[in-house]
Formats: sequence, C-alpha cells, structure tokens
Amino acid sequence: MATHRRTRKPSELKSLNLSLHRIIDAERMQRLTSIAILRRHWHDIVGTMMAERSEPVAIEPQHDDSLGLIIAVDHPVIADIIRRDMYNEIRKACFQRCKLQGLTKVWTKIQDGAGIREEKKVKHMRDVTYQELRKLAESLQDVEDKALRRQMFQTATAQLKNEMEA
Repeated sequence: MATHRRTRKPSELKSLNLSLHRIIDAERMQRLTSIAILRRHWHDIVGTMMAERSEPVAIEPQHDDSLGLIIAVDHPVIADIIRRDMYNEIRKACFQRCKLQGLTKVWTKIQDGAGIREEKKVKHMRDVTYQELRKLAESLQDVEDKALRRQMFQTATAQLKNEMEA
C-alpha cells in the first residue's frame, strides 16, 4: 500500500500594512503615528529638562469627538507645570508637528521613571588621508626622542580626526 505525502503550499509574506490595517482602523493608526512623532520631537517641544521627566503616552478620543493627550510625568510639580504653563504650547506642537487636530485636553499621570532621555550624539570622526599622515610624519622627523615623536604623532592624528570636515 503506497502512502502519498501531502506537500504543504509554501507560505507567502504579506505586507505589514495590510495586516495592521485589518487589526487597527485608520483613525487609531493615525493616533499611534501621531504619538510616535510627538515622542520623537518631545525634547524640542518641552525642552530637555522637562522631556527627561515627562513623556506623551497616549492620545484618547473624547465623547465630544475631540482628543485628549495623556502625559506621564515623574513628579507632581512637573505635572502642574505642564497643565498650568505648557498646555497651549503642547497643543500647538501637536498640530504643527503631527497634524493632530481637535486636541482639547491634556492630562498628566504620575509614573516612576517617566521621561525620554536624550540619546548621546555619536561624533563621527573624519578619515585622515595618507598624504596628511605623511606630512605630519615629515614635520616631526627632527624630534630626536622616539617616544616623544610617537606621542606627538598620535596626538596630532587625533586632532586631525576630530576636525570638522570642510
């Protein structure tokens, strides 16, 4: 008796947008996109000190078809400053940067560790050309102390790498 093996049809990759669209409606997708953009620009909107102690966490629809922004903060004083002094700035930034219309409310909630820490900017060093290294070596050839000459060469090379490119 011969048994026949069934071969499985190979799976196909589908677009992530298509799958997400089935799960999340367009309005919710817009809110998620807006909160991501808002988080990316949070340091510019509220300043470094406030951004490191607060973060936008959600945009929620209200009963009157407006939107509310929930901001997590790490201290009640920060919450008070945001609600009292920064409310209009945040609303304007939500419209200008995220094209988010209808934001009428801003809430804060206390959350330990809230804040968006600014990433350290990596300084890119430029490449030092062979010609530059050769000129440098030639300029140091009169230094008789070998250890000193090597140290001077290494220091000058580091300076060249840190110079801004023109």
